[in-house]
Amino acid sequence: MHGRLITAVGAAALIALAGCGTTTSAGPPTAGPAPQAAAPSPAVGPELGEAHRGALAAADRLTTALNAGDEAGVRAAFAPDARFDSVGRIYPDREAIMSRFLVPEVLRVGGTYRTVAVTPGNDDRVVVEYEFTTSSGGRERFTYDYLVVDGTIKDVVGRYL
Repeated sequence: MHGRLITAVGAAALIALAGCGTTTSAGPPTAGPAPQAAAPSPAVGPELGEAHRGALAAADRLTTALNAGDEAGVRAAFAPDARFDSVGRIYPDREAIMSRFLVPEVLRVGGTYRTVAVTPGNDDRVVVEYEFTTSSGGRERFTYDYLVVDGTIKDVVGRYL
C-alpha cells in the first residue's frame, strides 16, 4: 500500500439499525429489509488520482447498497467474474460473493459499514477502511482493497486490522 492516509473526516452518519427487526448473526432475519442509509463521503484530497477516485465511487455505491439492504444494488456493483478474498476465503465470482458471503453475512445480519479512511492503493486500486456493525451490536474493523474496471468492482481483498 502506498500513499498518505486520508482520514474520513465528516463521513456521513449511517442510520442505526436498532429495532430494525433482524436477529443476530446466529439466526436468519425475522422481518423487513435494512433501513436506507446515506452514502459515505470521506474527505478525498489530491492524493487520489482519477482512477482512484473512480474506484472509490464504485466502493461508495457498494457501501450504500449494502447499508440499504439493497441486494440488487449490491449484485450490480460487481462484475460477473469479480473475485473477493475475504481474509483468505476466496469467492471466485459474483454469484459466490453474493450467495456465500454478502447475503448471509452482511445483508441478513443487518450490517452497516462506516467509512473510516481512504488510502490510494497499488496501481489504480483504492483501500477503504471500514467499521462494520451488526444490528446486535457486534463490531469489526477491516479494509477492503478494491480494483474497479469499467465502473464495476472486479477484485476485492479484505483484511482485518
